Amino acid sequence: MLDCDPGATIIIGHNARTHAELEDMVRSGRWSEFLREIPIKKGDFFQIFPGTLHAIKGGTMILETQQNSDITYRVYDYDRLQNGRPRELHIEQSLDVIRVPFDEKAGYEKGEALIGGPNESLVKCDHYQVWHLRCEENSVYQNNGSDYMLCSVIGGEGTIRVFTGSTPGEPVRVRKGDHFILIYGFTGFAATGNIEMICSAPVK
Repeated sequence: MLDCDPGATIIIGHNARTHAELEDMVRSGRWSEFLREIPIKKGDFFQIFPGTLHAIKGGTMILETQQNSDITYRVYDYDRLQNGRPRELHIEQSLDVIRVPFDEKAGYEKGEALIGGPNESLVKCDHYQVWHLRCEENSVYQNNGSDYMLCSVIGGEGTIRVFTGSTPGEPVRVRKGDHFILIYGFTGFAATGNIEMICSAPVK
């Protein structure tokens, strides 16, 4: 969560205890009872596994890391209209794939931090690992064995120098809102300034 309004909430998971209860709640439209709505604040992190009911609500700004996927099922759309008509729902497909009961900790693994400067691993799953970096005046990080790394600057500014072998590249100025890729063959990078980043890499 990069930012959100006071009192903002999102939908993650549901309150059905069995698949029969899930189907009954969905088919009878018991949405306020069914949907699991939780409060959020800036800096929160959530891992959404496949089969997890979820929805981003108004007043939120998010940064999302995801595996390559082109399938989304819509089980409910708040009765909104698009060009005067309701959007397509996928009730049967949703009932087939929604995990029951919902357990936000099921399958969650934090993973190891990067070697080097201040950072923590937010999650490691079958497809990717995500880290939160708070680069201080001079911070050096080693590559954890990733083929490449995606980086998003979510606060501050400074310079990044990428290492190939032991040789540092030219410094590149970055600031909040910038995104960049550490490409194949990098062995690490150095950050100068005060830079807060979210970085992710594929898991082999």
